[in-house]
Amino acid sequence: MRINSKKYFAEAKKLGVEPYQMAFTSTTEMSVNVLNGEVEHQEIGTTQSIAAKGIFNDKKGTFATDIIDASTPSLLAREVYNSALTGKDDSANNYYKGGKKYKRVKKYYKEFEEATLKDLREFALELSSVVKARDSRISQVEISVAMVTSELYKENSYGVKCSDKGKSYYGSISIIANDKDGEPRTGGRSFKSCKNLSELKEMAYLKIDEAIKYTVDFFKAGPCKSKSYKALLDKRVVSSFLSYFISHLNAKSVQKHLSLFENKLGEQIASKCLTLKNEPHYPCSRASIFDGDLYPTCDFTFIKNGILLDYFYSVETAYEAKRESNGCAVGNGNGNVMLLTVRPGKSSFDDLVKKVKNGIYIYEVSGLNSGINYQTLDFSLPCQGYIIKDGEIKEAVSMIIIAGNVLDLFNSIVAIGNDIDIKEERFIPSMVIKSVVISGK
Repeated sequence: MRINSKKYFAEAKKLGVEPYQMAFTSTTEMSVNVLNGEVEHQEIGTTQSIAAKGIFNDKKGTFATDIIDASTPSLLAREVYNSALTGKDDSANNYYKGGKKYKRVKKYYKEFEEATLKDLREFALELSSVVKARDSRISQVEISVAMVTSELYKENSYGVKCSDKGKSYYGSISIIANDKDGEPRTGGRSFKSCKNLSELKEMAYLKIDEAIKYTVDFFKAGPCKSKSYKALLDKRVVSSFLSYFISHLNAKSVQKHLSLFENKLGEQIASKCLTLKNEPHYPCSRASIFDGDLYPTCDFTFIKNGILLDYFYSVETAYEAKRESNGCAVGNGNGNVMLLTVRPGKSSFDDLVKKVKNGIYIYEVSGLNSGINYQTLDFSLPCQGYIIKDGEIKEAVSMIIIAGNVLDLFNSIVAIGNDIDIKEERFIPSMVIKSVVISGK
C-alpha cells in the first residue's frame, strides 16, 4: 500500500483543520460463484477507499471517498472542513496522541498459500457436484468461494501511524431441497481458512452433511406445544443474543444514560457460569493491535462469573471518565468488544443435550433487527429447532416463537459447552438455559 500521507496532512493544515486523522483501505478479492454445476460469476477486483475526520473551530468534520488520485488530498481536507462548519462539538482530547506500546500478534499465517482463479473455480465445481449427489431431494446448489487480501493504514496529525493486513479464504454452501410434495426448504453453511485452499476444502466437506441435515429435517415440521421449556441454545443463537447484551457495555451509552448496565460495575449481571473476555490479540484473522482511535487494543475480562468488571472505552469516553482507554473504539466515540471469547465449560454438545433431558434445542432464530427492543432487550423471535426427550434430540419443530428478555436469558444459564470451533474462529459455545417461553400450538 503506497500513500503519501504528508500531502493529506499539509492540505488539512492549510485549512486550519487540526487535529486530523485519515484511514486508507484496500481490498482485493478473487471470487467464483457456481450455481447447479455452472459458473455463474467469477472475478478478480480491488476496491480502495479513504476516509478522514478532523476538527475546525471545535467542530467535527468527516468525509470519505473511493476516488483516489492526485486531487484527493485537497478534496478530502476541503470536505472535512465543510462538514465541520455544521458539525457537532469535538475536542482534540478525543484523538490519540501516542505514547503506548502496541502488542504484536500473529494475525494470519506467514505461510499463507495463494490460489489461482482456476483453482477456486475447480474447487467450487467439484464441491457443487458432491453436494448435489449427496441427497436426491436437493434441487439447487450454490457454491461461493473467495480469496480476500485486505490492507488498512491509519495515521493522525500527532504522528501516530498504524497498519494492518490479512489474507483469508471464505466459502459458502447454499441449497434448496424439495420433499415429495414439492415443498421447498432452504439451508446452508459457511466455512473459512486463513492458511490455504486445502484447508478450505477440508472445512467445506465437514459442512456438507450439516447443511443438508438442517434443511431436510424441517420438511413438514410444525409447532410444538406452547409452554416454558428448558432449552439448549445453539452457539450461533447464543452469538446473536450476546451481540445485543454486550452492546449495552458501550461506555458512550453508559455516559448518555442509555445503557441497562449503568452503575452496575462490580455487580452480578449474568449467571455465574458466564465469563466473557475481550481478546483482540488472539492469533486469528480477526486479531487487531489497534482500535478505531489508533489506540493499542487490550486483552481483558469484562464479565467474570457473571460480575461486570468493565465497559468498552474509546479515547473520547475514557477522557470523559478520567481514565485510560481500553482500546475498544469502533467510531464516533463508541466502544465495543474487539474480539469476544467465552470461557467454555467442560461439557460436549451431547452432554448438554443430556443435561436438558426434556426440553427444546433452539437451532436458529430470525427477525433479530425487528424482534429485539434495543432499549429494554425484550425479544419475540421466530425460531426453529428440535424437541429433546429423555436426553436425545428428537423431532424437528418450526413455526414457533421464542420470547423473553436478553438479560433474563443470560442470568438463567445453567451450563456452557466446550463446542467452540477455533479453526472457524468462533469462540462462543452452546449454552443451556433454565427456562424459555415458546409459543407454538
